[in-house]
Amino acid sequence: MTDKEKILLEQFKPVTIRDDMMFGTVMADPKCCKPFLETILGTKIRKIEYPEREKTVALAVNAKSIRMDVYIEDEERTVYDVEMQTGRNRNLPRRSRYYQGMIDLNILAKGEDYVNLKKSLVIFVCTFDPFGHDEYIYRCGEYYRLSDGSYRPLGDDAWKIFVNADGHKGNVSDEFKVLMCYIMKGEAKDPYTRTLEEKVTAINNNDEWKVSYMTWAIKLADERRDAREEGRALKLIGSVCKKVAKGKSTKMIAEELEEEEATIQSIISAAVAYAPDYDAEKIYLAMDQTARKLAAAE
Repeated sequence: MTDKEKILLEQFKPVTIRDDMMFGTVMADPKCCKPFLETILGTKIRKIEYPEREKTVALAVNAKSIRMDVYIEDEERTVYDVEMQTGRNRNLPRRSRYYQGMIDLNILAKGEDYVNLKKSLVIFVCTFDPFGHDEYIYRCGEYYRLSDGSYRPLGDDAWKIFVNADGHKGNVSDEFKVLMCYIMKGEAKDPYTRTLEEKVTAINNNDEWKVSYMTWAIKLADERRDAREEGRALKLIGSVCKKVAKGKSTKMIAEELEEEEATIQSIISAAVAYAPDYDAEKIYLAMDQTARKLAAAE
């Protein structure tokens, strides 16, 4: 074991099934995943073809890729994407729409005709109530409306399911309630949740997994920091371009935004090629490419 790995092990603290990577690792075992889906959906699944942990889908160089916690197909050709969600501010309805669209495009990218699109379920297991009605499960599908105001199912076989692990309303099984209690409180009260807890404990005690987890956590923190920095840069570029459009000088803009003149000038130099629309993202990419070329030349 390297010194770096030893340091990572020292920094590791045990995590629960609510953690994204732990959830994905546990659900990579069909013996854990199949009962989980059956409990959520209230129906038996004969066989899981293959669980694929943290599937990454990206269809174009400039497209936003997504990491799926658990991506599964069953023998009925139904595709399941199961996500653990602990953060409240993630705009889940739009995220679910994006995930479902990416699943369909991923299938079509393999040469399938759209008539062969598989039934898909995007399942978000939330440790909070995503809609505020205290329901255990919110099932969402597409419908069309008739002139009398009634609705009929669209029949596109695309469903979104939001599970509220902290809910209290709805007709769900006792097994479902025990599973939700385990997710929320870590209390294993039946054979299945005890199996899950034994799996979580075993994973938490696996040194190789712990090193992988800490490496992933550091990478994720870096990505989030980069995203914040990119967001700040885009905001600054937008502000500069608005002031350039008003005819303000570099010095005046720098003073108003309390930035170095050199920083403002570099933005203005890159923005010239994108006048008069001044697309902030294109300007940011151009500046990033220039910076990379300069770094490579050093």
